[in-house]
Amino acid sequence: MIEYFTVALLSIMIFYSFGIAFNVHRTLDKENAGKLLRKLFPLYFLWGIIISILAEIILLYQGLSLKALFMAIVAIGFLYSRQVLVPLLNKNRDMANEGNSEAKKIFGSLHFRSASINIIQMLLLIAILAI
Repeated sequence: MIEYFTVALLSIMIFYSFGIAFNVHRTLDKENAGKLLRKLFPLYFLWGIIISILAEIILLYQGLSLKALFMAIVAIGFLYSRQVLVPLLNKNRDMANEGNSEAKKIFGSLHFRSASINIIQMLLLIAILAI
């Protein structure tokens, strides 16, 4: 059963990262792409939080503590991304759009952090499936 949660979460992450986010930028102009992604990202992270916490509870119940630890890290990544990174990204994107070059650098750094967290989460989910 846990495999279904893990595969579902990994599939959602891959589809969102390489399907939705990538194509939104290719299809919409910068302003509308930004508006759409500001609506979608918090929802994406919320679903990630819910699914990973449910999976973690199941893993703990099954006595699979290493897998539960990995899933807890995944959940924390979603929580941090939603509650900390998204507001900072939005703030710095707005300031960068107003011409603030320092905010543009900060946005780039935050975006890299967000993408890195996402990749680490995917690797942890693959590890959960492999061990």
